Amino acid sequence: MTQILIVEDDPAIRRLVTMVLKREHYDVQTAADGVEAVMKLGVHEFDVVILDLMMPNLDGFAMLETLAQNEPDWLKKIIVTSAASPGVIRERMQAKPFAVLPKPFDIQDLLSVVKRCVNDGT
Repeated sequence: MTQILIVEDDPAIRRLVTMVLKREHYDVQTAADGVEAVMKLGVHEFDVVILDLMMPNLDGFAMLETLAQNEPDWLKKIIVTSAASPGVIRERMQAKPFAVLPKPFDIQDLLSVVKRCVNDGT
């Protein structure tokens, strides 16, 4: 079964994305911030990580930079979501994840990108 980690500080978005992905028969775990996500990534292998950029504690930008330096193959498993402007994202994001979805995103677009990531990102 495909393992997905959702890293999102907004509980409503976390619940919605979890519910939709579970309905599609994905095994889903969640993290409320980057610190929790790093701990989960250290002990569990995920096929896809859906990563919000703007979070407390350890944000998505820092997570991407750390992964790019230490585990660059992980970047092909990461789908970034962000409400930040495209200019801010381009300016701050040195590491290149699998895909970037602007918030608010269409749930069907998210499902499509997750399926592509599962097939292409491994």
